[in-house]
Amino acid sequence: MKQLQNKSKRKCRWCGSEFEKLRPLQIVCSSACAISLNKRKREAANKKAQAEAKRRERAVIKARRHALETKPQLTKRAQAAFNAFIRLRDKDQPCISCGNSLPDTPNGYDAGHYRSVGSAPNLRFNENNCHGQCKRCNNYLSGNHVNYRLRLAERIGLEAVEKLESDNKPLHYTKDDLRQIERLYKEKRRALL
Repeated sequence: MKQLQNKSKRKCRWCGSEFEKLRPLQIVCSSACAISLNKRKREAANKKAQAEAKRRERAVIKARRHALETKPQLTKRAQAAFNAFIRLRDKDQPCISCGNSLPDTPNGYDAGHYRSVGSAPNLRFNENNCHGQCKRCNNYLSGNHVNYRLRLAERIGLEAVEKLESDNKPLHYTKDDLRQIERLYKEKRRALL
């Protein structure tokens, strides 16, 4: 009599019908439900294993792509991140050369370098060397350097300008340096938003 009272009613994990539990770990009502439930568990495990394999494959592909990146590609990406930061930093400032207000349109003005990247590649990512500049001054007036220098001295000080003008030390960026520069300026840009 006690044995019959210990039997408890359970809900089948597969079909949902009620059954009397006959064994301690019984979770389904019949062997057909047990087979179906185990099949679903195996399919879920296989799906999980396939997803993990795809994730590992993507990681391998990403690592290979990472290793194949060239310095010019990385330099271009780092420069783009740096320029985007400079544009955002100087969006409320006037043009560094002519003093006119900068347009409030996307890509409406440039991040103009005081000492060009060609003449001073070591100052390519120097924040004091690069400021918001209207496209007219940067492209058509070749940077408008005389006025750039005057306003730059007002903005950062004459001593800092002279330091920029005398900085000629060679600087060579590694691939990791360029990746780090890109990350840094993306973070700085996000902080300004």
